[in-house]
Amino acid sequence: MFSLLGIVQLDGEARMAYGASSPGRALGVDSQASGLMGPFDLDFDLSGNLLVTDPPGYRVVRLDASNLPIPLVEGPGAGTGRLNFPKGIAVGSQGLIYVADSNNCRVQVFDQSGAFRRTIGSVGSIGGSFSTPQGVFVDADGRLLVSDTRNHRVQIFQHDQLTAVLGELGDGNDQFRLPTACAVTPEQDVLVLDSKHGMIKVFGPDLKFKAAFGGVGGAPGQLNMPQGMRLDSNGHIWVADTGNHRIQELTPAGKVIAVVGRKGSGRGEFENPTGVACREDRIYVADNGNQRVQVLERIRS
Repeated sequence: MFSLLGIVQLDGEARMAYGASSPGRALGVDSQASGLMGPFDLDFDLSGNLLVTDPPGYRVVRLDASNLPIPLVEGPGAGTGRLNFPKGIAVGSQGLIYVADSNNCRVQVFDQSGAFRRTIGSVGSIGGSFSTPQGVFVDADGRLLVSDTRNHRVQIFQHDQLTAVLGELGDGNDQFRLPTACAVTPEQDVLVLDSKHGMIKVFGPDLKFKAAFGGVGGAPGQLNMPQGMRLDSNGHIWVADTGNHRIQELTPAGKVIAVVGRKGSGRGEFENPTGVACREDRIYVADNGNQRVQVLERIRS
């Protein structure tokens, strides 16, 4: 069971909401902070600060220790360190921040202060190039996985060098239509969120297809153009079930544990949620259409 812990209102209004049985402190936003237009994805830096991508604002912000949104990387354009509709974000074990600079068809890498480090990829369809990449994930071995969305594949890099390409356009087990997110389990299985098929596809450490679950629909376990995916500390899969205006918790085998939310703008309701992040018993949701981040906390019986 989940209770709403707090709402981070990202349109400049300092509105808060609390669940009656939720212990702890909710996140807040200073009333003077404004400008985020559509939070898309989230992750935590090594200091525990929440990082949020804001595609229409062409920036990444960090909520500091006081939970004030501070621009970390910002500015539209195609030059070094500039962003054009940044979507996915992932922080590696060394603290480097990987951003899917989607409309620039590249991944940019920044340090903890937001300083530019390097660029991976460019526009194209050959290996190592991208077409509107969306999801990024860095595993425990330092491999970078990129959901190369409009090339309908996932590309895997080690030390910035392409090592594998997973999938292609199609409807087969090892084919995708608009993959939007990816992750690696502790057992080294690769998970791919295949948005058009409404499925999570599972590939073994050898990158061979193992299983798939989901399917397009609105029943528990089914998905409607899902955009984001993360693993929690239990190895469970959290999916931003975007078109169904909810989030779902699934086991690695696809069993439904929780379905949270419905369409709306109230507490615990969502409008096209696109990203999730997990930290201890809290789930952070990029409630894109409502221009906010909602924070949910699991109630232990």
